[in-house]
Amino acid sequence: MTGREPHIAVREITAQDGDFLVDMVLEIATANGENVTRRGVLTAPRLARYATGWGRPGDLGLVAVDLDGPRGLQIPVGAAWIRHYASTEPGKGFVDSRVPELSISIVPGRRRMGIGRALLAALIAKARESGVRAISMALAPDNPARPLYEEAGFTEDPDAPSASEDSITLVLELLSSSRSA
Repeated sequence: MTGREPHIAVREITAQDGDFLVDMVLEIATANGENVTRRGVLTAPRLARYATGWGRPGDLGLVAVDLDGPRGLQIPVGAAWIRHYASTEPGKGFVDSRVPELSISIVPGRRRMGIGRALLAALIAKARESGVRAISMALAPDNPARPLYEEAGFTEDPDAPSASEDSITLVLELLSSSRSA
C-alpha cells in the first residue's frame, strides 16, 4: 500500500472486461484455497460461468478503476457483479434461478481501501433500480469481509441448496416477497 487514497471511479462492466473478470474469478478461487490458473478458470465450467459470455440477460456489474494510471489509463482494480444461474448448473451461492448470485473481488494491492464497500453499495443500488428482488452469494465462514456483507443487509440462509461445510450462503432481500412468485 502506498499510503495515498486511491482516485477511483465506478463504471458498468462491458464485454471488453472479460479478461479482467477472469482475473477476478481467479482471485476469488485462489482466496478460497483452490490451486487454479487463468486457463483453469476458463476451462472449468464451475468457474468459467462466473466470467465468460458477459452481457447475458440479467447480467449486472460494475468495475472500479484507478483514475491515476500511467499516461491517464484507467486501470481496473476491482469488480462486483451479479448473474443468474439455472438450477441444473447452479453457482456456488445458488438459492433459486430467479435470484442472481453476487461475485466481488478487489486486486490484492488495493484491498482494505474501501473499494469493495463502494462497489457493493453501488451494485446494490443498481440492482434495486433494475428491479432485482434479492441477491445471493457464497462465502467461506471465516471470510474477513463477512461483516461488510452483513452490514449491507445480507443474512445467512442455512437452507440454501448450495450451503455446505466450507461455504455459507448469504442472501440480501431487496424487495419484499423476493422468492415468492
